[in-house]
Amino acid sequence: MRITAGDLRGRVLPPIKDKGVRPTSSKTREAIFNMLAVEGFKVLDLYAGTGSVGFEAISRGASSAVMVDISSKLLQAIKETAEKWKIAEKVICRRNDVLRFAEQNQEKYDLIFADPPFSKEYPDLRIFLQALNKGGFAVFEIPSRNPPAWASEAAKIRRYGESSLAIFCH
Repeated sequence: MRITAGDLRGRVLPPIKDKGVRPTSSKTREAIFNMLAVEGFKVLDLYAGTGSVGFEAISRGASSAVMVDISSKLLQAIKETAEKWKIAEKVICRRNDVLRFAEQNQEKYDLIFADPPFSKEYPDLRIFLQALNKGGFAVFEIPSRNPPAWASEAAKIRRYGESSLAIFCH
């Protein structure tokens, strides 16, 4: 998996051996960042997994990316990659259950991205909309075949094969 554009373009993320991780495709990441200019943005990457979305945002000029995941192993890989790429000062890793993080978080962000596992109990991610700065965006990757009912409240829904993006604006 490669970073598609910006200062880190072409860099390859280390492979993850966790079969439960479904990285956001480069096609989907490109679509997100072609829609949004993230220069100077404070980014929240939920269910961070490989950190590809947060790294792509930093590559394209985001000031910082907070990466939240329950897996300490995945977060360690993100930290190591950030150090290797000399961007560790822009990457903040938080080990937490994402919905618990929502309850505890006091920060505001310009872009919130979430790509939870596609399961029957797909979480209601609208709880994160309160953490958006004015003029900010929340982009939630949802299953195309069986989207959650709340996704109909999104400003836009864009389909990319098995995944769709529900885009909320503040």
